[in-house]
This record gives sequence, structure tokens and C-alpha cells, in this order.
Amino acid sequence: MRLSAEEITHVDLRDAFRSRFGNPYGVVHRGDLHGVFLRACQKHDLIELRVSSEVLDYDQDGSSVTVRLASGDNVTGSLLIGADGLWSNIRKRVAADGPPRVSGHTTYRSVIPTEEMPEDLRWNAATLWAGPKCHIVHYPLSGWKVFNLVVTYHNDAPEPVAGKPVSDEEVMTGFQHLHDRAKDIIRHGRNWRLWVLCDRDPMERWIDGRVALLGDAAHPMLQYFAQGACMALEDAVCLSHMLGAYPDDHASALDRYRLQRFPRTARVQLLSRAIGEHIYHPAGEHARIRNAIMSAKTSEDYYGDLAWLYGGTGLAG
Repeated sequence: MRLSAEEITHVDLRDAFRSRFGNPYGVVHRGDLHGVFLRACQKHDLIELRVSSEVLDYDQDGSSVTVRLASGDNVTGSLLIGADGLWSNIRKRVAADGPPRVSGHTTYRSVIPTEEMPEDLRWNAATLWAGPKCHIVHYPLSGWKVFNLVVTYHNDAPEPVAGKPVSDEEVMTGFQHLHDRAKDIIRHGRNWRLWVLCDRDPMERWIDGRVALLGDAAHPMLQYFAQGACMALEDAVCLSHMLGAYPDDHASALDRYRLQRFPRTARVQLLSRAIGEHIYHPAGEHARIRNAIMSAKTSEDYYGDLAWLYGGTGLAG
């Protein structure tokens, strides 16, 4: 199959999207988002913010839960929310389901100053270049100061890796078969870091007494739906709603949280895998079928397909 760099489809994310779903489609730099949370924590009288405080384990009784930190300190509270990510120590106790699943997909990430991005590719769009066993994603961030560049190669990597610095030459290894225009984007990346992507199968054991999982600790997912952080944020809002609805019944609050969030997050987990296989990385006849299906859809068709995701938050009920 010829690699042509031609457009297969596009989805209008401007006024029509905002009108359909009530909000714009947005992207944000992780540092900018973390800054919002940090400032909110610093301003809140009831929040004590600790850093370098890995939670190793916990104990609980009928009225409280106590965590043991890597520093040796203990901290006691009414509830423990395990939002400690893919390798969650809290999940080891709550679910005891072993290590994450290694996908075999290797992602390389770079942030490019806008002036170094090829001028003809400085699009105000979340852009996907899909190729055989690989893809490229780029979009502007931080008020057009930088472009986020993420390139992924399905190279059957066997072991988890997170944030490892890699050379420009190593990054290019998996993309030599691409169209020159796509390869030129990768050549503009600098200070690359590598991740081998991992996820887990959906699992309903999020609760252990006064302990609950949230975000990647509960439902780690591949990046193909671009929903990992979004699902964690929705989790947090749902949990706050449930604790507000059942202020004197923490057990009911946590269980209602789990019941509301599990179906939605499980769907995203499984569809993220399917999108990687059937949209991002196909080759040959598989890719031709993808192109035919996607090119036949209008923006309105895509809005309908995505209404379950962008048209709600899973907070009702």
C-alpha cells in the first residue's frame, strides 16, 4: 500500500462541535494543568500538600485508615483515595492482580518550540498521521508557544519503560518506512523520552473498606482515545458528588462512585485498544478498509459516534 501523506478525514472541532456538546474540544500542557491543581491546593485551608511521600501500605479499622509512607511516617484519615497511577501501591492491596499488561507499543515524546515546527504544519488541530504499525500526533499548546509531538511505534517492546531519554537516531528507527513529509516532522523533535505503553483489563475491585482507587490506579488505559487524564478528572468529580450525597455513609458513597464510573471507564479502556489496532496502526487491506470507512463519515457522523463520550460525564444518577 502506497504511503501518500494524503488526508483521509477531518472532524470540525469549532463552532459545530461546541454547539453539539456545550464545550470546545481542548488540549492542555500537563504542566499548565498541574499548575491549576497546585494553586487550588495551596489556597485551600483544609488541604495539606506533601511531596516525596510515597504511600507503601495502609491499615484500617471501623473509623479510620492509616497509611505508611516511604519516609517511615504514618498519616491517618477518614478515607484513602489511591490516585497513585499505573504502578499503584494501593491497588496492590485493593485488587492484588499483578503487574500491568505491556502493550508492546513504544511512544516517544517531544515538545517543539512553535518556530521550529515546519511552517506548513503549524495547524490549530489535533493531527494524526497513521501508518503501518506506527503513528504521529501533534498539536499546539500553551498559547501556541510549543507543539506537542508524540510518535508511537508498535515494536513489540517486552518490558515497561517510563521516561527514558533516547537519541534522535533511535527515535527514527521505527519510522524509516513513512512518507518523507511525516518523517520530516519527527526530525524536528528534540530531547526525546521513551515510554513503553501499559494498560490493564477492566476490573471492578476498586474499593476496600475505606479505601478507593481513582484514575490510572483504577483503570489504566492506552492513549489512543486521549482520555486517561479526562477519566481521572471525571472520577474525582463523581467521587466528590457521592461524598456530598452520602456525608454520613462513606461505604455507600464509595460504592456509588464505583458503580457510576466502572462501565464508562471500562468502555474507554477497551475501545482505546481497539482504536490503536484498527485506526492508528493498520497496514495493507486493513488500512484500505479504515480509509474507506473514515473518509465516508461527516463531522456530524463523528459527533454521533462520540456522543456517549463527549456528550456526558457519567455523573448522572
